Amino acid sequence: MRNNKAAIELSMTTIVVVVLSLTLLIMGFVLVRSIMCSAIGLTDTIGEKAKDRVNELFESTGGEIQCIGSTGSPVGMVPGQLNIIYCGVKAPKEAKYKFDIEPKYGLKNSIEESLLKEWVESYDFNELISPSDREVKKIGAVDIPDDAPEGNIIFTIKAYKDNDLISTKTLNFKVARQGFIQSAMC
Repeated sequence: MRNNKAAIELSMTTIVVVVLSLTLLIMGFVLVRSIMCSAIGLTDTIGEKAKDRVNELFESTGGEIQCIGSTGSPVGMVPGQLNIIYCGVKAPKEAKYKFDIEPKYGLKNSIEESLLKEWVESYDFNELISPSDREVKKIGAVDIPDDAPEGNIIFTIKAYKDNDLISTKTLNFKVARQGFIQSAMC
């Protein structure tokens, strides 16, 4: 009789330990997932941050035209989604502005020329901008497929004011994959 009582107590203890372990394991997964997804969710505000960055560039460097990727280290672009190219215009007087986007070929581009031509989508930006207009403009996009190779992309942006070339900028971007954990969890 004593052995049966010990066996029942051992079985009950085992069941309680297993239930508590599974509960803690599930709570741990939920916690890790929520932390990871909220951290990843921070990257969803890239568009807003890009616009803020353009405004910071104006404050620090001046000039009439500023674009994301024109200063500092290369800006990341994620395969499998549409990546917008932003530029800001600080117009001294009302004028019609136009932008042309061209992939710059050469040694620094590690992605083939034929692929770059397929990915770049110009918005044919041609707008009248007044001095009070401080909104950052979408001048083009790069639609990078999921199976794209990683590497550097360099673009040349030509800005025209009333059909006169006023600025040529070199923009540096880097194709970088989204992590497996990020794509699987959220």
